[in-house]
Amino acid sequence: MQNSSYILIPYTLFCILFCVALFAPVRWSLVAYIILSAVDFNSGNDGVGILNTLKGIGYPIVLLWRLKLYAGHGKVVLAPVAWLLLTIYAGLAGFWSLFPLSAAKLTVEMAGSFLICLAFMRATKAGCLTPSSVLVPAAIGVLLTGVLRTVFLPDWGDSPNRFTGFTTAQGYASLLAALFAMALGARTLKSWVRWLLCLSLLTALILDGSRIYVIGLILSTMVALLVSYSRPWLKLLGVASVILIVLGLVAEKDTLIRLVSEFAPHNRVADTINAVIEGNMHSTGVGTIVFRKQVYQRAFQALQESSLLELTFGHGTSNGRMLRGTLAPGVGDPNRAVHNEWLRILYEWGGVGLGLWFVFIFSVVLYALEGVHRDRLGHARPLLIFLPAFLCGFSTENILAGAGHAENIGFVLLAALATVSHRKRIMYLPTSAPIPYVQSDMRPRIAAAPRPYYVPTSAARR
Repeated sequence: MQNSSYILIPYTLFCILFCVALFAPVRWSLVAYIILSAVDFNSGNDGVGILNTLKGIGYPIVLLWRLKLYAGHGKVVLAPVAWLLLTIYAGLAGFWSLFPLSAAKLTVEMAGSFLICLAFMRATKAGCLTPSSVLVPAAIGVLLTGVLRTVFLPDWGDSPNRFTGFTTAQGYASLLAALFAMALGARTLKSWVRWLLCLSLLTALILDGSRIYVIGLILSTMVALLVSYSRPWLKLLGVASVILIVLGLVAEKDTLIRLVSEFAPHNRVADTINAVIEGNMHSTGVGTIVFRKQVYQRAFQALQESSLLELTFGHGTSNGRMLRGTLAPGVGDPNRAVHNEWLRILYEWGGVGLGLWFVFIFSVVLYALEGVHRDRLGHARPLLIFLPAFLCGFSTENILAGAGHAENIGFVLLAALATVSHRKRIMYLPTSAPIPYVQSDMRPRIAAAPRPYYVPTSAARR
């Protein structure tokens, strides 16, 4: 039995990290905020949690003010426009919602995610947000939150058999996957540091037990191989190695099945593999899969019975809670009921919302691809690598309602980092030093300046 005094650990950790995020130098402020995303407090079905509000809305406003000298943007990008339109439509659809407070909460959280991305973008302009400056301390801190929860409060928020921070296990898995993508895609870190981080984060993800993010991470690794700057023969060697590993596992399937069976009682990934092998759909490893399947069936049935008006404009923000019916006791958070954001968007916001969402995702993919082509330092590669895992998670979890939370902070972080690849000149060195910047052709130049700043192309040419 855990000591009741341990309940103070997440609250103390929140206060310490939040104070560091507010008052520390910007680099360490960002590190603290990323770690803080793994400390979450449930505000109830219809409540508005003050701590989560401070984290999701208050901090990005403060950070935007601290970095006000780096305000402004270049050309208009489609992705943020599509996100803002989707946020506005979510607010409008709240007028015909049965859960108006939950609809308002979702709209505010979506706006909060936008503010966080803006603040992170300014941090990249200031040279405070780079893989080399935040990745290692942030990854260590996020992993330590998992250790604290496992040792002192194993029953906090999720199954004690799952390695997670003081947040949902699926949200924690999303953050681990994003940090994994950053470690795998960034080229400004030493190779041994990147591989050590990847191994540690992958191990933590498997211990977390998120099946969908394990699948997503496999897909992300394949994307990383395809977009790497390695020579073609190295890519072929990597593909051949994967094939050989799979063939080896098939050849030793009896040993593999025995090992999986031993770990099945303690890990959801192993339990699911064991259930698939045995054909047991009532195993604890697939329990939530059965529940999700029932919710999805109800969603499809409800869509078939919907009118043309409902299919076009949706049933109303947060009304996806009605799809659960009596499948789970209690009301539950209406913004986390469907466990599939694709179905949730189509049901609640109709064809209009789904169209805006597709525009957003398509524009993000194009933005990442263009960034990878422009920048061989790899600032956009982590976003492109993470997208398969993120979209997999989007298919089984509720990610939209998560400003400052672990489930979407990784995506916001990598999206902001990708903007570096689309700039003409980027400054990184400390105050009073000659500042090297990178041109679009990635050749170094020197510009004397009293502090890091962004130099427009026309001014640099003069």
